[in-house]
Amino acid sequence: MPDAPPPIITQEIRIVNPAGEPRLILSAAGGTPSVVLLGNDATPKARLALDADGRPSLVLSNPDGNGPVAAIEIDDKGAHVKFDRPGGASSYLFLNTGGGSGLVLIDSTGKRRVSVVVGPDGHVAVQGFEGSDPLPQP
Repeated sequence: MPDAPPPIITQEIRIVNPAGEPRLILSAAGGTPSVVLLGNDATPKARLALDADGRPSLVLSNPDGNGPVAAIEIDDKGAHVKFDRPGGASSYLFLNTGGGSGLVLIDSTGKRRVSVVVGPDGHVAVQGFEGSDPLPQP
């Protein structure tokens, strides 16, 4: 069996398609690793990265600039799955470091409309935000 080739040691590798257009970036520049997939227009469409504390994130862009994007990330508050649309609408699921979990829905003006939270003690809070009136509790 032949010896394996020596490792390539560098801070960044840019992979191009046959036309020489960048399509993939493997990087540790700036001290944090990332993998970025580039679209036909050379803009990032997907990014997998670690932050300075080693917490991962995955961001998926939409080829339609007016379409929603998605992110899965771990941060100092917990784990999150978030969907955003330009203009303000978003929704997210979370599990925080204290054991609470929930769902939040935000309308196209950026206003929180629904929140469902389960505390670490099992207490459930459901709120609607049509003004200040909460939804009936289960």
